[in-house]
Amino acid sequence: MTTTEWPPKIGAPDPADVVPGPGRPRSVGQRLERKEDPRLLTGTAHYLDDHDVEGLCHVAIARSPLAHARILGVDTAAARALPGVIAVVTQADLEAAGAQRFDHLLYLPGVQPLTWGVLADDRVRFVGEPMVAVVATDRAVAEDAVELLDIDYEELPAVIGTDSALRHDAPLLYPHWGTNEFLHLEAEPPGLGPVLAGAPHRLQERFESHRIIGLPLEGHGAQATWDPAQGRLELVTPSQQPHQLRTVVAEVCGLAETKVRVISPDIGGGFGNKQHFTREECLVGLLARITGRPVRWSQDRTESLTASVHSRPQVHHVDVGYDDGGRVLAMRVDVISDLGNPVLYFSGVGPSLVTVGSLSGGYDIPLLGWTLSAVATNTCPVGAYRGFGGPQAHLTTERVMDLIAADLGLDPVEVRRRNLIPLEIRPYFSSGGLRVDTGDLDAQLLQAVDEFDYRGWRARQAQARREGRFVGIGISSLMQGTAPNQHSAAGRFASLEMATVSVFPDGEVRVQVGTKSQGQGHETVFAQVAATALGVDPQRVSVSDGDTDALMYGQGTFGSRSAVMGGGAVTCAAEKLRERMVSIAAHLGRHLDQPGVFEEVAATAWWHPHRLPPGAELGLTASVVYTPGFTEPTPDELGRANHDETCGSHMTMVAVEVDPATGRVQILAAVMVSDCGVVINPMVVEGQHQGAFAQGLGNVLFEELTYSPEGQPLATTLLDYTIPSALDVPRLRVVHRETPSETAGGFRGMGEAGITATPAALVGAVDDALRPLGVRLRSTRLRARHLRAEVRAAGYRPDAAAWAALA
Repeated sequence: MTTTEWPPKIGAPDPADVVPGPGRPRSVGQRLERKEDPRLLTGTAHYLDDHDVEGLCHVAIARSPLAHARILGVDTAAARALPGVIAVVTQADLEAAGAQRFDHLLYLPGVQPLTWGVLADDRVRFVGEPMVAVVATDRAVAEDAVELLDIDYEELPAVIGTDSALRHDAPLLYPHWGTNEFLHLEAEPPGLGPVLAGAPHRLQERFESHRIIGLPLEGHGAQATWDPAQGRLELVTPSQQPHQLRTVVAEVCGLAETKVRVISPDIGGGFGNKQHFTREECLVGLLARITGRPVRWSQDRTESLTASVHSRPQVHHVDVGYDDGGRVLAMRVDVISDLGNPVLYFSGVGPSLVTVGSLSGGYDIPLLGWTLSAVATNTCPVGAYRGFGGPQAHLTTERVMDLIAADLGLDPVEVRRRNLIPLEIRPYFSSGGLRVDTGDLDAQLLQAVDEFDYRGWRARQAQARREGRFVGIGISSLMQGTAPNQHSAAGRFASLEMATVSVFPDGEVRVQVGTKSQGQGHETVFAQVAATALGVDPQRVSVSDGDTDALMYGQGTFGSRSAVMGGGAVTCAAEKLRERMVSIAAHLGRHLDQPGVFEEVAATAWWHPHRLPPGAELGLTASVVYTPGFTEPTPDELGRANHDETCGSHMTMVAVEVDPATGRVQILAAVMVSDCGVVINPMVVEGQHQGAFAQGLGNVLFEELTYSPEGQPLATTLLDYTIPSALDVPRLRVVHRETPSETAGGFRGMGEAGITATPAALVGAVDDALRPLGVRLRSTRLRARHLRAEVRAAGYRPDAAAWAALA
């Protein structure tokens, strides 16, 4: 196994390293049908609930009905006596069996100390927190037993919302903190205050992103089997990071990592929600050891909505100074982030860190300062969802550009052009610490103007207004860091990925990767990458993932990193094998790209060592630990350039029509000009953008999670939490623009672009549509009832016919 840094840090990859030579077929860039689709579409995929084994038992969990309370006592006698119950387990029982408490959070100074157990023991801090687990012969019996538990509580005042949490007299979730602020960080460049004070124009606004959930079709779950003979635990769970989950489960269960195998099968959607290492996954492993039975827990929809992973709730207080031409001179953003009960390892507070690091977006903002106040409340934990803090930052920067344009009477496209990162500076280090290697953002924005027919839509908008209709146009100029490779004085994060490529004696190829697909098409695109590097048909390449016994390590799928990091590892491993095969072919007097030679070389490497070149390695397999030219930061870079990423850029424009009487929003057109570097499979990229666009649309037009003042969740089923249907989601037209990155293969991440760009573009479009009524939108809440309230607050009253239609 080798560790590969590729390519050199300076300059884009040589085309010869990306494009195969003469005679070598190139499948990268082709619209190949997805290899996994026959399995996924015909019902033969293998999900968690397809892993039935003899003697399988099921778990139900007693969850807190209160947002904040002390647990005074638990009487389990009646539940234990129910026929079919195998075990009833509290946190004390788990610790008696060897369970460890978990306290690994962030390598970050200032974070509050937090240690959690698999189950709550003395206190619960949100409705849905797990308290007692029941193992039974079937799920119905387990749930009946949960109803027989007698739990005594002392209810405590609930803290709902950051304003409540930050009051000087607020009840404390963790009294030993002395505050409800889990983390506070600040960054302010010298001179920011005077420049703001002296700017020709100044804008001060408040923007809010509301609480939503990723809502994968398949919820969280886990199935564990304990082998007492080997002292080994096998855990089947739909995890986006199986290798890192192995580390967590091993620690909590008191086992060596070699004694834990994690298998992540087909996943029914993840969207970042399954990046997390949940308490329940550890619980199932412990229950298998305690009972000696195979044990499964599958999350139901109410558990998913109330007790898994929420996302997005942030408030931004923005102060911007700009000149007469709309050029931003300085900006300060105070970010207040609601973390819920912050027990989700790094991913709980991680999105907030991404937000403050992404506030400059694709704009050249000379002075940018921020504060971050990440606050604990008595609500469901907040963590990863596709976009991971980016949508909140992007909403702020795009609304700022729109408001500057409105204030100065300028076109919003022109204001963006005047603020975009100039092409001449590469690499460019953003004020948020991002290393920018993207191409010509101005040219890309102008291409979007043409592809969308921006001028034509402005003319149609003017005509619609003359007719009394409300049409608006929204713009998103997204430059997004992907494949994070963070380095700081505190350590590294996500800086490597691993792949093994093997050529079998018959010439068939197998690829094993450390990333994990949740439906993105990894089996297809990694086959295309390996096939291009080796010079074979991609149908001869099989791809596997999600088994910690099959590949020593991997860091999984998150942060739009799979093509960059996984594809980079596959590229390097396959190129390494190709070099060996070329050498063998030359020794045999053959050219590897001649018909039948690939198979002859493969057979020779495995079966005929006497025909190999002197000193040649037997077999054809290569394992690579890939890092994209990672270098240690200089002391100066520790303060400003703490990410070694590659950036994708995506210019999006949408047109909408809003009915002010009903609050209904109709999307009339949507176009994205996308630059994700070398495009492996255009069809897969377009599908990812379309899906992310649908989610971004749903996030603002349909979805919201709310709580009562007492901390009771008000959306507990899909009757309460509305998501868009196929009829609500129009086609997003995607135009490809390729600027190769400096990474192996020239790829850039793109999976989160649509969900990051769409909310900002839609808020801007709806605001633009309702501007004649005096409506100004400062929130992501675009549900019909919210828009009706905004229209009424602005003083608009629809005519009787419109009200009759609404009734």
